[in-house]
Amino acid sequence: MSKYSLRRRGLRVASLATSALLVAGGLSLATGSNVGAGASAAADGAADSWARYVLGPDSPQVYPTAFADPRGDVTRPEALVERNGSMTLTTRPGETPASVVLDFGKEMSGVPFMDVVRTTPATPGGAAPTLQVVTGEARSFLRRAAATAVSANTPAGATVIPVASTAGLEVDSEVVIGTGEAAQRRTIVAFLPNAVPGQGAGTITLDQPLTAPVTGPVPASGGNPSVPGTPVTSAALGPASDENPGQSLVGGNDYLTPTGPGRVEAGAHPGFRFVMLTLQTPGTLVLRDLGVDFQAYRATAKDYRGWFESSDDELNRLWYAGAYTLQTNLKLPGLRGLPDGRIYDGAKRDGSIWTGDLIIQGPTAISTLGDVGEQYVKWSLDELIREQRADGHLPGSPDFNKGRLNTNPASGPNAPYEVGQGAPIYYSVNYSGYGARSIIDYYRYSGDEAYARQTLEDVREAVAYNQRFLDTEKNLIAPRNPANPEDPNYTRGDRDYFQSYMPGYVTKFSIDYYILLREMAWYEREIGSAARAADYDATADRIKAAVTSTLWNQRLGVFGQSDLKPDLVAGDVNGLALQYGFVPKGQEGRVLEALKVNWNPHGAIMGEGLVDPTGHTIEPFGIGMETGGRLAVDDTAGAFDLMRRTWGTMIDPANPLYTGTFWEFKNTEGGVNRTTASLAHGWAASPTVQLTESVLGVRPVGPGYSTWTVKPHPGDLAFSRGVVPTETGSIAASWKQDKQAGTFSMQLDTPAGTSGTVAVPVEADSVVRVDGQPVWVAGTSVARNATLADGYVTFNAGSGALAVTVAPQGAGPVTPPVGKADSEVKVKVKPGRPSTTERAKVRIRVRSTGDPRGKVTVRVDGRLVKKVRLDGSGRASTRLPRLKAGTHRVAVAYPGDEAIEPSRGRATVKVVRRKR
Repeated sequence: MSKYSLRRRGLRVASLATSALLVAGGLSLATGSNVGAGASAAADGAADSWARYVLGPDSPQVYPTAFADPRGDVTRPEALVERNGSMTLTTRPGETPASVVLDFGKEMSGVPFMDVVRTTPATPGGAAPTLQVVTGEARSFLRRAAATAVSANTPAGATVIPVASTAGLEVDSEVVIGTGEAAQRRTIVAFLPNAVPGQGAGTITLDQPLTAPVTGPVPASGGNPSVPGTPVTSAALGPASDENPGQSLVGGNDYLTPTGPGRVEAGAHPGFRFVMLTLQTPGTLVLRDLGVDFQAYRATAKDYRGWFESSDDELNRLWYAGAYTLQTNLKLPGLRGLPDGRIYDGAKRDGSIWTGDLIIQGPTAISTLGDVGEQYVKWSLDELIREQRADGHLPGSPDFNKGRLNTNPASGPNAPYEVGQGAPIYYSVNYSGYGARSIIDYYRYSGDEAYARQTLEDVREAVAYNQRFLDTEKNLIAPRNPANPEDPNYTRGDRDYFQSYMPGYVTKFSIDYYILLREMAWYEREIGSAARAADYDATADRIKAAVTSTLWNQRLGVFGQSDLKPDLVAGDVNGLALQYGFVPKGQEGRVLEALKVNWNPHGAIMGEGLVDPTGHTIEPFGIGMETGGRLAVDDTAGAFDLMRRTWGTMIDPANPLYTGTFWEFKNTEGGVNRTTASLAHGWAASPTVQLTESVLGVRPVGPGYSTWTVKPHPGDLAFSRGVVPTETGSIAASWKQDKQAGTFSMQLDTPAGTSGTVAVPVEADSVVRVDGQPVWVAGTSVARNATLADGYVTFNAGSGALAVTVAPQGAGPVTPPVGKADSEVKVKVKPGRPSTTERAKVRIRVRSTGDPRGKVTVRVDGRLVKKVRLDGSGRASTRLPRLKAGTHRVAVAYPGDEAIEPSRGRATVKVVRRKR
């Protein structure tokens, strides 16, 4: 364990162990010891400027913000939104079942609950009415035509038939059983889902008996193909959950039959924005106080250990949407029958850890939640390593196959896996490499040296597995079928994130393996063998040379998708090529321009003809590789443009698929092709990581940020600021620029005992000063080993506070972005001598180099008394409470629009006793 982290890690582990126990009781896990600048700023009100973007619910119980689509007899649905009174649902035989949709405004996860005021059967002494509860991430997912099949042979004369799914069925709607002339039309008078958790199968009761028998499915046997059961369809749009409980064993439709007043709960639902209530059977139900017990990780501003803000509101919203997406993917300890926490790929559907997703989710978790994020990553990696095969292959998902039979003799004969713990899926060679990189990344961000040493051999075995697929003559990856790696034909190829198998020498697979080798060389140099590190680097060098010489398409100015498709322009491979220096020098502009052939208003398609099995062509996971490449070569404008196209539409509340979170994928028109598409998917959170690491500019170099680099890519932004949690404290950074004047300034504060490099954008005549002393003067290095490359001057820096300025030679001094340099707060109190029965008025004026906005805090003698919002001119006013006689200090704090620390204004007020 590294010397700088020993003491803090001991505190953290103890704290998290305690926190894990608290979660089971519904309390927050965020009690770790890493309380950085983000948290402290939130506590004293200085975080108001960025905290307004935080999307996590303020309370463990969340209530709807709107209602929609009332059908049938529904009285006062607004009562559930206003939390004032009750709503009544009444369903009568032969009439439209009463239903209503409740909107929670953004992605939720948890258990819907409601208070029953009264339940009344349709007839005295009859059965109590049944309420169906379905959830969905989009309203359009909630009502669908039923399409199922008979699940077992059923004779003529039957009025009850078994079906594979009850989704979309509704009492009094017509169903068609069979097709063509043999079709039988009936009306549903009742249906009953199976009681088995996670299954949508059940039975339907018909108004008339079957006149002919119907058949169930016939499995394949003796060389004959399987035959599906008799189809059952309905044109009516009935209630249907968008979850896939057959995959995650969580969610689906709930049926509640309360018999009297009191609170009732539905089942756990892992990802939704909407809840639809339908009174399926005749009767009346009166409800009030419907809400959700939130069961993802609930982070308010005080729980953030890292934060980001810039002069661009949309980019800020992207950062926090990515952070919230990650939080909805976090399974709390104790849920789904598992004692640990895990990072699932999305809020709903798979309920599984995925290695490709962890590449983005891991850095997002740690850079936003600090110690808590680290623990979730570690829990997930533990599962990944536990399921590593003997040949070194890491599963794409260690817990994917839910509900399958466990053939492990220790579990008993054909025992099913637990609800949460599925069996692994060894998805692809490339995804095994992603798993190894996720383990290495954990060490880079966390500095957890004990875990790195513990897993070193596991990672070595994973790298060795991928090495088997390297053609050592061509020095390119040519994955064959992993079940038969000696097959010389390799026509099947390997799978990547969009699931399709790709044959040939796929350019991205070779670059991905190059990245793994470089990361492994770093890992070995830190905790392993220098000789091994040298070997990894040598292999990586050979791969890079081979990719550049073999797969570069000089005519198009891009890397082809593979040797079999040299003219196919793909954003992912070329984005990675830009990031990792594969593009021939001077050709970067050609690549950047060529990639725009894939752009459309909704993002960028993967490449002509590339599509996933569900028909989606726009994959945010891959697009993040392109935006990362554009930022790496300082095409910040192009990166921002593509971010706005891809993710900006997701965070637009007017979009019918809006959840406040990022989606798994899109089709070419910007929508999704299946209801089970995840609209809160952590692999899409690359804007959060990239805005921190490439725009604010803070990246780890040594483990746990023991060494770091700060290199902003400002683009056309006026400023950016933020905090990054590290193993020994927080890195706080703030910069601003005036492009017209050619000036740039930065304030940096880093933990004691760390060091790194700082790179700032310059022009030919720029002078770079650090703490007022020149380090670079118009092309000449004068201190701190300053060097110039690609429009940046880079210099060495130690820990502590650092002020950097860049200005043209001969220009006046540039003020770094801190304190009153950015804003000034003036405070006046009138009357200045109020009596003890009067309330003095405070008038506030904020002058700023930016656009004063947000709230200011007003304190009297150190006690917070008000938060007041500034108007468009930077002014605000409020009244103080009545004060005791004596002199009181009034302090107003403005968080600043370009600073880390708030600006403050002060005044005094002398309160006198009222004369009788």
